[in-house]
Amino acid sequence: MIRRLALSVTLMLPLALVHALPASAQTRTYVAYLGSYSAGTVYNLNDMVSLGNDFYISLVTDNVDNSPATNASRWALVGAGSGVAGAIGVTGATGPMGPQGPVGPAGTAGSAGATGAQGPTGATGAAGAAGDVSETRTLMVVALKSPPIVNNKVTLLSATGAGNVERIQFAMTYNDGAPTAANLGAQTIITIVVDGKTYSCTLGMFLLWNGYATSDGVAATSDLFLTKYLGITNATSQSNEVIGGYRRIYIKYTSSINISVTVPSALNGPVYSQVEYYPGVAPVGRYPATRNVFHMVVNDWASSTIAENQVLTVIPTVSGPGELESIYFVSSAPGQVEPYWLEMNPTITLDGTVFIYGGTEDFFGNQFYGDQFHGRTDEYGIARYYKSNPPDNTTYWTAYRYFRESPMVFNTSLGMIWQNAYTGNGPATKVGTLAVYYTTN
Repeated sequence: MIRRLALSVTLMLPLALVHALPASAQTRTYVAYLGSYSAGTVYNLNDMVSLGNDFYISLVTDNVDNSPATNASRWALVGAGSGVAGAIGVTGATGPMGPQGPVGPAGTAGSAGATGAQGPTGATGAAGAAGDVSETRTLMVVALKSPPIVNNKVTLLSATGAGNVERIQFAMTYNDGAPTAANLGAQTIITIVVDGKTYSCTLGMFLLWNGYATSDGVAATSDLFLTKYLGITNATSQSNEVIGGYRRIYIKYTSSINISVTVPSALNGPVYSQVEYYPGVAPVGRYPATRNVFHMVVNDWASSTIAENQVLTVIPTVSGPGELESIYFVSSAPGQVEPYWLEMNPTITLDGTVFIYGGTEDFFGNQFYGDQFHGRTDEYGIARYYKSNPPDNTTYWTAYRYFRESPMVFNTSLGMIWQNAYTGNGPATKVGTLAVYYTTN
Protein backbone atom coordinates (compact mmCIF):
# COMPACT_ATOMS: atom_id res chain seq x y z
CA MET A 1 0.00 0.00 0.00
CA ILE A 2 1.33 3.44 -0.97
CA ARG A 3 1.80 5.91 1.89
CA ARG A 4 -0.21 9.07 1.33
CA LEU A 5 0.64 12.67 1.94
CA ALA A 6 -2.19 14.67 3.52
CA LEU A 7 -2.87 17.60 1.27
CA SER A 8 -4.92 20.64 2.16
CA VAL A 9 -6.77 21.61 -1.03
CA THR A 10 -9.36 24.39 -1.41
CA LEU A 11 -11.79 23.47 -4.13
CA MET A 12 -14.36 25.46 -5.97
CA LEU A 13 -17.16 22.87 -5.97
CA PRO A 14 -19.92 22.99 -8.59
CA LEU A 15 -22.98 25.00 -7.54
CA ALA A 16 -25.28 21.98 -7.76
CA LEU A 17 -23.04 19.94 -5.39
CA VAL A 18 -22.90 22.79 -2.93
CA HIS A 19 -26.68 23.03 -2.73
CA ALA A 20 -26.80 19.22 -2.16
CA LEU A 21 -24.58 19.38 0.90
CA PRO A 22 -25.95 20.05 4.32
CA ALA A 23 -25.24 23.34 5.99
CA SER A 24 -22.56 21.84 8.16
CA ALA A 25 -20.58 20.93 5.03
CA GLN A 26 -20.00 24.57 4.20
CA THR A 27 -16.62 24.25 5.91
CA ARG A 28 -13.40 23.39 4.18
CA THR A 29 -12.81 19.74 3.34
CA TYR A 30 -9.33 18.14 3.61
CA VAL A 31 -8.52 15.57 0.99
CA ALA A 32 -5.39 13.69 0.09
CA TYR A 33 -4.28 14.36 -3.44
CA LEU A 34 -2.28 11.41 -4.74
CA GLY A 35 -1.58 12.52 -8.27
CA SER A 36 -2.59 10.64 -11.40
CA TYR A 37 -4.80 7.60 -10.98
CA SER A 38 -2.90 4.29 -10.99
CA ALA A 39 -4.60 0.92 -11.41
CA GLY A 40 -3.56 -1.48 -8.63
CA THR A 41 -3.19 1.26 -6.01
CA VAL A 42 -5.47 0.98 -3.02
CA TYR A 43 -7.27 4.31 -2.35
CA ASN A 44 -9.10 5.33 0.79
CA LEU A 45 -12.00 7.63 1.48
CA ASN A 46 -11.31 11.30 0.36
CA ASP A 47 -8.24 10.31 -1.65
CA MET A 48 -8.18 12.58 -4.75
CA VAL A 49 -6.66 11.65 -8.09
CA SER A 50 -6.53 13.14 -11.56
CA LEU A 51 -7.47 11.29 -14.70
CA GLY A 52 -6.69 13.25 -17.80
CA ASN A 53 -7.93 16.79 -17.09
CA ASP A 54 -10.51 15.64 -14.55
CA PHE A 55 -10.24 15.29 -10.73
CA TYR A 56 -12.03 12.63 -8.68
CA ILE A 57 -12.50 11.99 -4.96
CA SER A 58 -12.78 8.42 -3.61
CA LEU A 59 -16.13 7.81 -1.92
CA VAL A 60 -15.13 4.53 -0.26
CA THR A 61 -12.19 2.84 1.41
CA ASP A 62 -10.19 0.00 -0.10
CA ASN A 63 -10.90 1.39 -3.54
CA VAL A 64 -8.75 -0.56 -5.95
CA ASP A 65 -8.89 -1.30 -9.68
CA ASN A 66 -12.03 0.91 -10.13
CA SER A 67 -11.47 3.51 -12.85
CA PRO A 68 -12.91 6.90 -11.74
CA ALA A 69 -14.38 7.58 -15.21
CA THR A 70 -16.60 4.46 -15.11
CA ASN A 71 -17.36 3.97 -11.39
CA ALA A 72 -19.55 6.84 -10.23
CA SER A 73 -20.55 4.91 -7.12
CA ARG A 74 -16.95 4.87 -5.95
CA TRP A 75 -15.60 8.11 -7.34
CA ALA A 76 -17.05 11.63 -7.43
CA LEU A 77 -16.06 14.03 -10.16
CA VAL A 78 -15.03 17.24 -8.47
CA GLY A 79 -13.45 19.18 -11.29
CA ALA A 80 -12.95 19.11 -14.98
CA GLY A 81 -10.75 20.91 -17.41
CA SER A 82 -7.27 22.18 -16.85
CA GLY A 83 -7.67 23.62 -13.39
CA VAL A 84 -4.59 23.81 -11.29
CA ALA A 85 -4.38 21.90 -8.03
CA GLY A 86 -4.10 23.94 -4.91
CA ALA A 87 -0.92 24.23 -2.95
CA ILE A 88 0.15 21.24 -0.86
CA GLY A 89 -0.94 21.65 2.70
CA VAL A 90 1.27 21.21 5.78
CA THR A 91 1.99 17.60 6.71
CA GLY A 92 -0.03 16.59 9.70
CA ALA A 93 1.55 15.23 12.91
CA THR A 94 2.37 11.51 13.03
CA GLY A 95 -0.38 9.55 14.70
CA PRO A 96 0.25 7.18 17.65
CA MET A 97 1.74 3.72 16.87
CA GLY A 98 -0.87 1.04 16.66
CA PRO A 99 -0.66 -2.13 18.79
CA GLN A 100 1.83 -4.85 17.73
CA GLY A 101 0.26 -7.55 15.65
CA PRO A 102 0.45 -11.24 16.66
CA VAL A 103 3.76 -13.08 16.06
CA GLY A 104 3.63 -15.10 12.90
CA PRO A 105 4.31 -18.85 12.84
CA ALA A 106 7.96 -19.97 12.70
CA GLY A 107 9.32 -20.47 9.27
CA THR A 108 10.33 -23.88 8.01
CA ALA A 109 14.02 -24.67 8.53
CA GLY A 110 16.07 -24.48 5.40
CA SER A 111 17.66 -27.59 3.96
CA ALA A 112 21.31 -28.33 4.72
CA GLY A 113 23.79 -26.88 2.31
CA ALA A 114 25.94 -29.08 0.17
CA THR A 115 29.21 -30.39 1.68
CA GLY A 116 32.15 -28.28 0.66
CA ALA A 117 35.07 -29.75 -1.17
CA GLN A 118 37.89 -31.19 1.00
CA GLY A 119 40.77 -28.82 1.51
CA PRO A 120 44.37 -29.74 0.83
CA THR A 121 45.94 -32.32 3.20
CA GLY A 122 48.22 -30.80 5.78
CA ALA A 123 51.69 -32.07 6.56
CA THR A 124 52.08 -34.73 9.30
CA GLY A 125 52.88 -33.16 12.64
CA ALA A 126 55.90 -34.10 14.71
CA ALA A 127 55.48 -37.04 17.09
CA GLY A 128 54.61 -36.00 20.64
CA ALA A 129 56.69 -36.88 23.66
CA ALA A 130 56.08 -40.32 25.14
CA GLY A 131 53.65 -40.12 28.03
CA ASP A 132 52.54 -42.51 30.75
CA VAL A 133 50.49 -45.42 29.49
CA SER A 134 47.60 -46.08 31.82
CA GLU A 135 46.74 -49.64 32.80
CA THR A 136 43.44 -50.69 31.24
CA ARG A 137 43.21 -54.16 32.75
CA THR A 138 42.02 -55.20 36.19
CA LEU A 139 44.54 -55.77 38.97
CA MET A 140 43.94 -59.16 40.59
CA VAL A 141 45.03 -60.11 44.10
CA VAL A 142 45.34 -63.71 45.26
CA ALA A 143 45.28 -63.60 49.06
CA LEU A 144 45.87 -66.68 51.21
CA LYS A 145 45.56 -66.96 54.98
CA SER A 146 46.35 -70.29 56.64
CA PRO A 147 45.86 -72.10 53.31
CA PRO A 148 45.84 -75.89 53.06
CA ILE A 149 49.32 -77.37 52.97
CA VAL A 150 49.44 -80.40 50.67
CA ASN A 151 52.68 -82.44 50.76
CA ASN A 152 54.40 -79.46 52.43
CA LYS A 153 53.44 -77.26 49.48
CA VAL A 154 51.36 -74.09 49.32
CA THR A 155 50.30 -72.65 45.94
CA LEU A 156 50.36 -68.85 46.00
CA LEU A 157 49.25 -68.27 42.39
CA SER A 158 48.24 -70.47 39.49
CA ALA A 159 47.02 -68.86 36.26
CA THR A 160 46.80 -69.66 32.56
CA GLY A 161 46.83 -67.39 29.56
CA ALA A 162 48.79 -64.12 29.42
CA GLY A 163 49.48 -61.80 32.32
CA ASN A 164 52.04 -59.96 34.44
CA VAL A 165 52.92 -60.48 38.11
CA GLU A 166 53.74 -57.23 39.92
CA ARG A 167 54.25 -58.00 43.63
CA ILE A 168 54.65 -60.91 46.06
CA GLN A 169 54.06 -60.58 49.82
CA PHE A 170 54.64 -63.41 52.25
CA ALA A 171 54.63 -64.14 56.00
CA MET A 172 54.72 -67.27 58.13
CA THR A 173 55.56 -68.55 61.62
CA TYR A 174 57.05 -71.76 62.91
CA ASN A 175 56.44 -72.84 66.50
CA ASP A 176 58.12 -76.15 67.25
CA GLY A 177 59.63 -75.40 70.66
CA ALA A 178 63.15 -75.68 69.29
CA PRO A 179 63.92 -72.26 67.76
CA THR A 180 67.52 -73.07 66.84
CA ALA A 181 66.28 -75.69 64.38
CA ALA A 182 63.55 -73.64 62.70
CA ASN A 183 65.19 -71.27 60.21
CA LEU A 184 62.29 -70.60 57.85
CA GLY A 185 64.38 -68.37 55.58
CA ALA A 186 66.73 -71.25 54.82
CA GLN A 187 64.23 -74.12 54.92
CA THR A 188 61.36 -72.68 52.86
CA ILE A 189 61.73 -72.98 49.08
CA ILE A 190 59.92 -70.70 46.62
CA THR A 191 59.33 -72.03 43.09
CA ILE A 192 58.26 -69.97 40.09
CA VAL A 193 57.24 -71.74 36.87
CA VAL A 194 56.88 -69.27 33.98
CA ASP A 195 55.64 -70.61 30.64
CA GLY A 196 57.01 -74.04 31.55
CA LYS A 197 60.44 -72.83 32.76
CA THR A 198 61.22 -73.39 36.47
CA TYR A 199 63.15 -71.14 38.88
CA SER A 200 63.60 -71.83 42.60
CA CYS A 201 65.59 -70.74 45.64
CA THR A 202 65.19 -70.35 49.39
CA LEU A 203 62.67 -67.81 50.55
CA GLY A 204 65.47 -66.06 52.42
CA MET A 205 67.35 -65.40 49.16
CA PHE A 206 64.29 -64.40 47.12
CA LEU A 207 62.98 -61.84 49.62
CA LEU A 208 66.46 -61.09 51.09
CA TRP A 209 65.56 -61.77 54.70
CA ASN A 210 68.59 -60.47 56.45
CA GLY A 211 68.46 -62.72 59.50
CA TYR A 212 70.00 -66.17 59.69
CA ALA A 213 70.12 -68.84 62.36
CA THR A 214 72.55 -67.92 65.13
CA SER A 215 73.17 -69.40 68.52
CA ASP A 216 74.35 -66.38 70.52
CA GLY A 217 70.93 -65.57 71.90
CA VAL A 218 70.55 -62.39 69.80
CA ALA A 219 67.58 -61.91 67.49
CA ALA A 220 68.56 -62.85 63.95
CA THR A 221 66.88 -59.77 62.56
CA SER A 222 66.70 -56.66 64.68
CA ASP A 223 66.36 -53.95 62.02
CA LEU A 224 63.42 -53.90 59.63
CA PHE A 225 63.13 -51.65 56.56
CA LEU A 226 60.87 -50.75 53.65
CA THR A 227 61.83 -49.56 50.16
CA LYS A 228 60.01 -49.19 46.87
CA TYR A 229 60.91 -52.69 45.65
CA LEU A 230 61.81 -54.59 48.82
CA GLY A 231 60.67 -54.71 52.44
CA ILE A 232 61.48 -56.71 55.58
CA THR A 233 58.45 -56.28 57.82
CA ASN A 234 58.86 -59.00 60.43
CA ALA A 235 61.67 -61.43 61.32
CA THR A 236 62.48 -61.00 64.96
CA SER A 237 63.00 -64.44 66.45
CA GLN A 238 66.43 -65.76 67.35
CA SER A 239 66.40 -68.40 64.65
CA ASN A 240 64.30 -66.64 62.03
CA GLU A 241 61.16 -68.63 62.78
CA VAL A 242 58.90 -65.58 62.30
CA ILE A 243 59.38 -63.94 58.92
CA GLY A 244 57.46 -61.39 56.83
CA GLY A 245 58.21 -59.19 53.85
CA TYR A 246 57.46 -58.30 50.25
CA ARG A 247 59.15 -57.95 46.90
CA ARG A 248 57.94 -55.95 43.91
CA ILE A 249 58.99 -58.06 40.94
CA TYR A 250 57.78 -57.98 37.35
CA ILE A 251 57.19 -61.40 35.77
CA LYS A 252 55.58 -61.53 32.35
CA TYR A 253 53.97 -64.80 31.25
CA THR A 254 52.30 -65.65 27.95
CA SER A 255 50.71 -69.06 28.59
CA SER A 256 50.89 -69.91 32.30
CA ILE A 257 52.43 -69.18 35.70
CA ASN A 258 52.59 -71.02 39.00
CA ILE A 259 54.14 -69.68 42.21
CA SER A 260 54.40 -71.97 45.24
CA VAL A 261 56.39 -72.49 48.43
CA THR A 262 57.55 -75.71 50.02
CA VAL A 263 57.56 -75.38 53.81
CA PRO A 264 59.36 -77.43 56.48
CA SER A 265 57.63 -80.73 57.21
CA ALA A 266 57.08 -79.88 60.87
CA LEU A 267 55.50 -76.48 60.18
CA ASN A 268 52.53 -75.92 62.44
CA GLY A 269 52.02 -72.17 62.14
CA PRO A 270 49.94 -70.05 59.73
CA VAL A 271 50.99 -68.96 56.25
CA TYR A 272 49.92 -65.62 54.73
CA SER A 273 50.52 -64.39 51.21
CA GLN A 274 49.37 -61.93 48.56
CA VAL A 275 50.25 -62.00 44.87
CA GLU A 276 49.25 -59.01 42.75
CA TYR A 277 49.03 -59.50 38.99
CA TYR A 278 47.34 -58.21 35.84
CA PRO A 279 45.66 -60.87 33.67
CA GLY A 280 45.68 -60.42 29.92
CA VAL A 281 48.02 -58.80 27.42
CA ALA A 282 49.42 -55.47 28.61
CA PRO A 283 48.68 -52.30 26.60
CA VAL A 284 51.38 -51.28 24.14
CA GLY A 285 54.04 -49.27 25.95
CA ARG A 286 53.00 -50.38 29.45
CA TYR A 287 56.23 -52.40 29.83
CA PRO A 288 59.45 -52.03 27.79
CA ALA A 289 60.16 -54.71 25.21
CA THR A 290 63.46 -55.34 27.00
CA ARG A 291 61.43 -56.96 29.84
CA ASN A 292 59.56 -59.52 27.75
CA VAL A 293 61.10 -62.73 29.17
CA PHE A 294 61.83 -63.25 32.87
CA HIS A 295 65.08 -64.89 34.07
CA MET A 296 66.45 -65.58 37.56
CA VAL A 297 69.96 -66.87 38.40
CA VAL A 298 70.63 -68.10 41.94
CA ASN A 299 73.67 -69.07 44.00
CA ASP A 300 71.89 -69.90 47.25
CA TRP A 301 73.69 -68.91 50.45
CA ALA A 302 71.93 -71.57 52.51
CA SER A 303 73.31 -74.47 50.50
CA SER A 304 76.68 -73.31 49.15
CA THR A 305 80.20 -72.61 50.36
CA ILE A 306 82.93 -70.79 48.49
CA ALA A 307 86.70 -71.25 48.44
CA GLU A 308 89.36 -68.57 48.59
CA ASN A 309 90.01 -66.96 45.18
CA GLN A 310 87.03 -68.76 43.72
CA VAL A 311 85.28 -66.87 40.91
CA LEU A 312 81.52 -66.87 41.34
CA THR A 313 79.39 -66.53 38.23
CA VAL A 314 76.57 -64.20 39.18
CA ILE A 315 75.08 -64.06 35.66
CA PRO A 316 76.25 -66.47 32.93
CA THR A 317 76.87 -64.84 29.56
CA VAL A 318 73.53 -63.89 27.98
CA SER A 319 73.18 -63.27 24.25
CA GLY A 320 70.74 -60.85 22.66
CA PRO A 321 69.01 -57.69 23.94
CA GLY A 322 67.48 -57.27 27.37
CA GLU A 323 67.61 -55.44 30.70
CA LEU A 324 69.19 -56.11 34.12
CA GLU A 325 66.74 -55.69 37.02
CA SER A 326 68.51 -56.44 40.33
CA ILE A 327 71.36 -58.12 42.22
CA TYR A 328 71.11 -59.57 45.76
CA PHE A 329 74.32 -60.45 47.67
CA VAL A 330 74.61 -62.42 50.94
CA SER A 331 77.89 -63.45 52.58
CA SER A 332 79.30 -64.64 55.92
CA ALA A 333 82.50 -65.88 57.55
CA PRO A 334 83.25 -67.13 61.08
CA GLY A 335 85.86 -65.34 63.15
CA GLN A 336 85.99 -62.29 60.87
CA VAL A 337 85.63 -58.93 62.58
CA GLU A 338 85.53 -57.02 59.31
CA PRO A 339 84.14 -58.41 56.03
CA TYR A 340 87.32 -57.72 54.06
CA TRP A 341 86.14 -59.97 51.25
CA LEU A 342 83.94 -57.07 50.19
CA GLU A 343 87.02 -55.28 48.84
CA MET A 344 86.86 -57.45 45.74
CA ASN A 345 85.41 -55.75 42.66
CA PRO A 346 82.19 -56.98 41.02
CA THR A 347 82.60 -57.09 37.24
CA ILE A 348 79.75 -56.64 34.77
CA THR A 349 80.30 -57.16 31.05
CA LEU A 350 77.68 -55.42 28.94
CA ASP A 351 77.73 -55.50 25.13
CA GLY A 352 81.42 -56.43 25.26
CA THR A 353 82.40 -53.55 27.58
CA VAL A 354 83.78 -54.50 31.01
CA PHE A 355 82.62 -52.45 34.00
CA ILE A 356 84.77 -53.02 37.12
CA TYR A 357 83.26 -51.49 40.23
CA GLY A 358 85.47 -50.23 43.08
CA GLY A 359 84.61 -52.72 45.79
CA THR A 360 81.56 -54.81 46.61
CA GLU A 361 80.33 -52.53 49.38
CA ASP A 362 80.65 -49.54 47.01
CA PHE A 363 78.66 -51.37 44.34
CA PHE A 364 75.80 -51.66 46.85
CA GLY A 365 76.02 -47.99 47.83
CA ASN A 366 77.92 -48.14 51.16
CA GLN A 367 81.54 -47.45 52.00
CA PHE A 368 83.42 -48.91 55.02
CA TYR A 369 81.15 -51.96 54.76
CA GLY A 370 78.25 -49.95 56.17
CA ASP A 371 79.27 -50.77 59.75
CA GLN A 372 78.51 -47.19 60.84
CA PHE A 373 75.27 -46.63 58.98
CA HIS A 374 73.15 -48.99 56.92
CA GLY A 375 72.28 -46.78 53.96
CA ARG A 376 69.09 -47.99 52.26
CA THR A 377 67.37 -46.44 49.27
CA ASP A 378 65.05 -47.69 46.53
CA GLU A 379 68.09 -48.27 44.31
CA TYR A 380 70.60 -49.93 46.67
CA GLY A 381 71.47 -50.56 50.30
CA ILE A 382 72.65 -52.90 53.06
CA ALA A 383 69.98 -55.18 54.43
CA ARG A 384 72.13 -56.42 57.32
CA TYR A 385 75.61 -56.08 58.81
CA TYR A 386 75.84 -58.20 61.95
CA LYS A 387 78.63 -59.72 64.06
CA SER A 388 77.37 -62.57 66.19
CA ASN A 389 78.81 -63.43 69.61
CA PRO A 390 80.21 -66.77 70.85
CA PRO A 391 79.75 -69.53 70.16
CA ASP A 392 78.78 -68.50 66.61
CA ASN A 393 81.38 -65.74 66.09
CA THR A 394 80.24 -65.07 62.53
CA THR A 395 79.99 -61.84 60.56
CA TYR A 396 77.02 -61.56 58.19
CA TRP A 397 76.72 -59.03 55.36
CA THR A 398 73.68 -58.71 53.08
CA ALA A 399 72.95 -56.11 50.37
CA TYR A 400 70.81 -55.34 47.32
CA ARG A 401 70.92 -53.21 44.17
CA TYR A 402 68.14 -52.39 41.71
CA PHE A 403 68.52 -50.91 38.23
CA ARG A 404 64.95 -49.66 37.82
CA GLU A 405 65.92 -46.04 38.58
CA SER A 406 68.99 -46.19 36.31
CA PRO A 407 68.20 -48.97 33.81
CA MET A 408 71.05 -51.14 32.56
CA VAL A 409 69.89 -52.14 29.07
CA PHE A 410 72.03 -54.39 26.86
CA ASN A 411 71.79 -54.95 23.12
CA THR A 412 73.98 -57.98 22.44
CA SER A 413 75.24 -59.54 25.70
CA LEU A 414 75.35 -59.46 29.51
CA GLY A 415 77.42 -61.25 32.17
CA MET A 416 78.60 -60.76 35.77
CA ILE A 417 81.25 -62.36 38.03
CA TRP A 418 82.61 -61.90 41.58
CA GLN A 419 85.84 -63.25 43.10
CA ASN A 420 86.23 -64.36 46.74
CA ALA A 421 89.71 -63.10 47.62
CA TYR A 422 91.58 -60.32 49.35
CA THR A 423 95.31 -60.27 49.97
CA GLY A 424 96.28 -60.59 53.64
CA ASN A 425 92.72 -61.08 54.93
CA GLY A 426 90.36 -63.99 55.17
CA PRO A 427 87.80 -64.61 52.42
CA ALA A 428 84.13 -65.30 52.90
CA THR A 429 83.05 -68.81 53.79
CA LYS A 430 79.57 -68.62 52.27
CA VAL A 431 78.33 -66.33 49.51
CA GLY A 432 74.91 -66.22 47.91
CA THR A 433 73.70 -64.19 44.94
CA LEU A 434 70.38 -63.76 43.18
CA ALA A 435 70.15 -61.89 39.86
CA VAL A 436 66.99 -61.04 37.95
CA TYR A 437 67.21 -59.94 34.32
CA TYR A 438 65.00 -59.94 31.24
CA THR A 439 65.50 -60.58 27.56
CA THR A 440 63.52 -59.30 24.62
CA ASN A 441 63.08 -62.76 23.11
